[in-house]
Amino acid sequence: MAKAVKQHGRVYTPDYLVKVILDFGGYDKPNILKKHVIDNSCGDGAFLTEIVRRYCAFFLTQKQDLSKLKHELETYIHGVELDATECDKCIQNLNNIVEGYGISKVKWDITNADTLIVDRFNAKMDYVVGNPPYVRVHNLEDSYEIVKKFKFAEGGMTDLFIVFFEIGFNMLAKSGLMCLITPSSWLGSLAGTHLRQYIHTHQNLSGVIDLEHFQPFEATTYTFISRFSKSKKNSHIEYYTFDGEKLKAKFQEKLSYSDIQIGNNFYFSKKTHLSLLNNIKTTYGYPYVSVKNGFATLADKVFIGDFDFTEGTIDILKASTGKWSKCIYPYDKKGKPLPLKDFMNNTEAYNHLLSHQDKLSKSRDIEDDKFWYLFGRTQALKDVSKVKYAINTLIKDKGSIKLECVPQGAGIYSGLYILTDIEFETIKQLVYSEDFINYVKLLKNYKSGGYYTFASKDLEQYLNYKLSEKYGQSRISNGSRELF
Repeated sequence: MAKAVKQHGRVYTPDYLVKVILDFGGYDKPNILKKHVIDNSCGDGAFLTEIVRRYCAFFLTQKQDLSKLKHELETYIHGVELDATECDKCIQNLNNIVEGYGISKVKWDITNADTLIVDRFNAKMDYVVGNPPYVRVHNLEDSYEIVKKFKFAEGGMTDLFIVFFEIGFNMLAKSGLMCLITPSSWLGSLAGTHLRQYIHTHQNLSGVIDLEHFQPFEATTYTFISRFSKSKKNSHIEYYTFDGEKLKAKFQEKLSYSDIQIGNNFYFSKKTHLSLLNNIKTTYGYPYVSVKNGFATLADKVFIGDFDFTEGTIDILKASTGKWSKCIYPYDKKGKPLPLKDFMNNTEAYNHLLSHQDKLSKSRDIEDDKFWYLFGRTQALKDVSKVKYAINTLIKDKGSIKLECVPQGAGIYSGLYILTDIEFETIKQLVYSEDFINYVKLLKNYKSGGYYTFASKDLEQYLNYKLSEKYGQSRISNGSRELF
């Protein structure tokens, strides 16, 4: 069982969230009788048990014919589950519900099979609902080649849940509705490219609930509820957020497809915020700054510490914490590797690395063993000789931002750094601002504890946009473009 869970990414959906998804997807009276509904990754029946409860309750308000109810349950409610044990649990859970109504021996249409190869439901379902498996395709042992045949899985690595969007679309009848809860990563990931293109072409996305930082599952996954209608193009998308205290969706506003698509990605927020984000992401300001990633030694515990020697080292700032340490630095002033024989002159630094040679040689992807004493990556080396501004990438408010000026000859790791000839105080004002916090929140790269993260490109776009607003292209540097 443990192997199956790991391989097929099973995540169980709490009851309150099942109800939210079914309500949002339109599976509620009076729209459920004699309507085909399927959960094609049904597990032990979290969705199907609620579906059966709703079907029975509403049916019995119309008529008291239990034999007719039994027939309709057998005809209109469907499930697919790969794991045989879970499949049996699902059937038992459904039986437990209907037995309360005096119904027995229901021939449930719950199929123990791989959804990836099941096609008998195609173009027949009025509703597709569920919580598809979350697993990277490369972790699949038996289904990799099957997955790669799906359109949404073309173009490199993908996530299995993205393929379930395609399977769901295939299952829908002409007027069908689909409502799924999945990771929100498809909105901007490379793996989600074909899905986003399909949605943009067909304009079948009718509503979303962004759970933002709220995590209903034990896994550290940030989730998103998407609702689709197959019968018509939707000019607008209903945008909701989720109230984690009341466990209810909260309507924000209707958005157009032009509102949500910025570049090749989808974003959801208030229109005014999206307009700002669009300006920053699509307006190419004058390149006042360049933003880069700090050192990647791939063995920080070996190269960085509070050493009692200074030869062969430089000062280094950990941008994520603001803490200064020493870093063994086997490079010259231009960031070029020192020949080993030259670096050996720094006796204590060399001996320290030598004591860890085995680890440095075996644990990192270095092409030539003779360069075992160098960093794992070359990034940021050529900028040690320059003044730069270091910044952490995990923030939630102005108080969590750590921006520090790093002098020539010092290094940075665990964060980003800014190269520019603009004064530190000007950069500080732009970064320590509500505008910047709001911008980072719009990116929706969620982290635990209410934090957000951002990449070098995100910061570079923001600063160049703001500086271009402030200066236009009038503040031309005096040769400092060489900084970049």
